[in-house]
Parts: sequence; C-alpha cells; structure tokens
Amino acid sequence: MIASANVSLEAAAARAREIGIEAAVLSDAIEGEARDIGRMHAALAREVALQNRPFEKPVVLLSGGETTVTISGNSYGKGGRNSEFLLSLALDIDGATGIDALAADTDGIDGSEDNAGAFANGESVARMRASGVDPRAHLARHDAWSAFSASGDLFVPGPTGTNVNDFRAILIR
Repeated sequence: MIASANVSLEAAAARAREIGIEAAVLSDAIEGEARDIGRMHAALAREVALQNRPFEKPVVLLSGGETTVTISGNSYGKGGRNSEFLLSLALDIDGATGIDALAADTDGIDGSEDNAGAFANGESVARMRASGVDPRAHLARHDAWSAFSASGDLFVPGPTGTNVNDFRAILIR
C-alpha cells in the first residue's frame, strides 16, 4: 500500500464517521507559517463551536501539509512546526470549551525533540501558566516544546517508520 497525506486524512475521517462524528478534510497540502496556520484553524474551530458553521457540531476538522517556522535572530527554542502550530492555536482557543486538537508529524518526530507534536484544548494555556510558563513568550522564541512539556501535553509515540507530512485533527463538540 502506498501511503500519502490524503490517505491518512481519509482514514481518520472514516474512523470518525464510524464512531458517529462527522469529519471535514480541509486540505492535505496546507503550507505557510505554522503560527499563522494555527490561528486560522483556531478561528475556524471557534466559528464552529460558537456559530455551528461552516460545519455542524460534532465535527472533526482534519488537515495536513507542511508548515514552516521562520527563525530570526537568536529567538529559537525546542520543538517543531506542529508544536508551534498548536501553541498558536491553543492561545487563540484559550478558555473555549468543546475544542480538542492534535498536531503531529507522521514520522513521530516534530523538529528537534522526541515528540511528534502535542495535544491542546481550551485549558492548555491555563495549565502552562499554572506551571510557570508564559505561552506567548514561548511562542515568540519558538519554544513550543517547553510549553507543552510543562503542561503535560506532548505527544510522544516514537518513530512510526513512515512520513506522509503533518497531521492535524481538531474535534469540536
């Protein structure tokens, strides 16, 4: 079997539908700055959560592709594009209920550390702050790994033996 980003997203969509949750595959080729793509996904998740549009709850929004993290000066930390995407999303859904997200690299490694990505919900930022972490400061220095490590939200499956780009799932209930 030949794997692809589309195959992984369609498999996730089929599984969601099997358990009674509608799924929307947004795209398997999303590119751009991870933090900007995270904000866009957060805005869409909030729209669904608050207005029940453009999709009706419950729904899982799925996307893939390869985002980027542009490092400038000495402002770099630990992590990768999926963790940075998710930290940006977490900041924009702070306090929201009924939104849970995962962003991960399908090979099991996101950037410089041993995690594939992380999990986030409307309480992630509060958990980070309770651990003494300023999530905005960590995002500014590209150190999402440390923020998610402090909140206990890292996703560490180990190497998967495959790589079909990034995988993002946002469940809105």
